[in-house]
Amino acid sequence: MSDANALPPQAMILQMLMGPWVAQALGAVARLGVADHLDAGPKTAAELAVLVNANAAALGRTLRALSTVGVFAPAAGEGWQHTPLSQCLATDAPGSMRFMAQAETDRVHWASWERFTDCVRSGQAQAEAGLGCAPWTYYENHPEDGAAFSRAMANVSSMAIEPVLSAYDFSQAAVIADIGGAYGALLVAVLQANPAARGILFDLPHIVEGAGGMVAPVQERVERVGGNFLEDTLPAADLYLLKHILHDWDDASSVRILTGVRAAMNPGARVAVVEMVVPQPVGPGPAAWMDLNMMVILNGMERTEAEYAALFERAGLKLTRAVPTPSPYTLLEAEAV
Repeated sequence: MSDANALPPQAMILQMLMGPWVAQALGAVARLGVADHLDAGPKTAAELAVLVNANAAALGRTLRALSTVGVFAPAAGEGWQHTPLSQCLATDAPGSMRFMAQAETDRVHWASWERFTDCVRSGQAQAEAGLGCAPWTYYENHPEDGAAFSRAMANVSSMAIEPVLSAYDFSQAAVIADIGGAYGALLVAVLQANPAARGILFDLPHIVEGAGGMVAPVQERVERVGGNFLEDTLPAADLYLLKHILHDWDDASSVRILTGVRAAMNPGARVAVVEMVVPQPVGPGPAAWMDLNMMVILNGMERTEAEYAALFERAGLKLTRAVPTPSPYTLLEAEAV
């Protein structure tokens, strides 16, 4: 592309600064469920406003703004219709990101990010300062947000499911434990693809209690176990899934989690960690930005492959291979030393 078509630097900075506005607009239409009502065909903002209990003029202006970034598109008359991006906001769409849009614009995330300068100054996460409590406590006390967050983790799992299934062979494991698996979307997909395997879904008690709907297709092969992976003994298994878990925690806590896994492993068991791995040298992609999200909220981080190998070593494990997938995620396999 010719430089003559590029925006001036000032306009590019302004466009970047509008990023939070785009996010909140996405969060709003996701909470209202707007995309669900376009699956059958175009509708006007007035028609949608009745269906989602919103102000027609405000909703129309929101749809107009989102259309400039490819989310929704004008239809005949005053109608609005789906685009490939807006279809991702429908609840039951393959690879839906509806609840991710809600979670990333909820109070936990925004109360933290508004204090980002303090995070850079101090190197400390800001969620507790912004919320007055730990994020997990906030979600327990605000069950609607907590449910949306758990479903957001299922959205993220959905984005990773097909790439992970296509990149890794799960068939050798008789018992597969999903540690911190939220509602179990990834575990369910793995079990559906491997009908001889049994699964264990391990997460906080109130989370696994709410996972019944998700695990229903394979419920006869899934044991739901409530507990805290930093404190409680983990179940024995042949393969441990940890998707989007270690990036929530600092190195010491991550080693503690992996040490708990190492202590519970059946002979010959493996560990499969699914995370966004920071490339070396760094390049375009979401990993470096997700790293900042982890930094400001939880004192967590995204890591390089070498940094994960070092964590495994401290926990009595060794990295055997890093399996790239056709997605932002890499699967890092480890086994006992």
